[in-house]
Amino acid sequence: MALSLRHIRRRIKSVENTKKMTRAMEMVAAAKLRKLQELLRQSDRYISELKRILETLVKEKPLAHPLLEKRLIGADSKPAPTLVFVIASDTGLCGSYNTNILERMSRYLGSEPSVSRCYFVAIGRHSATYLRRTKQSIAQEFGVPRPNEIDETIRKIAQIATERFRTGEADQVIFIYTKVASLGSLKPTVEQLFPIATTTVPGTAAGSNVIDYIIEPSLDQTLDFILPEFIDAQVGQFVKHSLVAEQVSRMMAMRQATDSAREMIESLTLLRNKARQAAITKELIEVVSGSRALQIK
Repeated sequence: MALSLRHIRRRIKSVENTKKMTRAMEMVAAAKLRKLQELLRQSDRYISELKRILETLVKEKPLAHPLLEKRLIGADSKPAPTLVFVIASDTGLCGSYNTNILERMSRYLGSEPSVSRCYFVAIGRHSATYLRRTKQSIAQEFGVPRPNEIDETIRKIAQIATERFRTGEADQVIFIYTKVASLGSLKPTVEQLFPIATTTVPGTAAGSNVIDYIIEPSLDQTLDFILPEFIDAQVGQFVKHSLVAEQVSRMMAMRQATDSAREMIESLTLLRNKARQAAITKELIEVVSGSRALQIK
């Protein structure tokens, strides 16, 4: 019984150490989440205004800007090439975050008729590992950006997407990422960056107030400035949503692990108390039995 009691105490100590680590990781994820949420809120307001301005500029005005070109995907004898960006994480311990995004990508690959002409840019080690395992064509790989690298990484990704579409290396650019509807709703999403959709912007329906801008020096020069800003902001949305979703998933996973450790400690403490009580009872029985034996003699 003494060995069993010692073993239980060791297990309690081990689980307590694990609980401290998971609690610390939960707090770190919560701190990162607060910063990323603020970045996402600012980005939401910015992209919403850019969309409204862009929709107003192109409304009822025929434009021939190369980034607004509407290509017929797959109209030729060969399926049109598609560039797919997949955003996952570099590390684990974030619950089902990576599993959900990879399952969504798998469904996309299964439903895409021209998947043989798709090629990929992997953002995050887990997405790169999955793409290599499924023998997909990987054009480039990125790590998940640290807080001080987010803007630079977004610019690089936006530049790759823009150049591939502009030069005709891709007729369609798709992002597969996790969209944050709320902290309790993380939805793996497939969203198109190119060709740019300029007719589905909220707030521009018939009867809504549309501002008629006076444009100087010209509409083309204005678009040359606004479109790169819009593309950077849109890519930033995809990346920031994914970063927020990763931290939410990690925080919830660590919270569940902490709660499980707490329950295990309570169960082991009860088991330890029972074992200790049994050991004490056994010792008392031995003392009483020895005393009675002496009295009989």
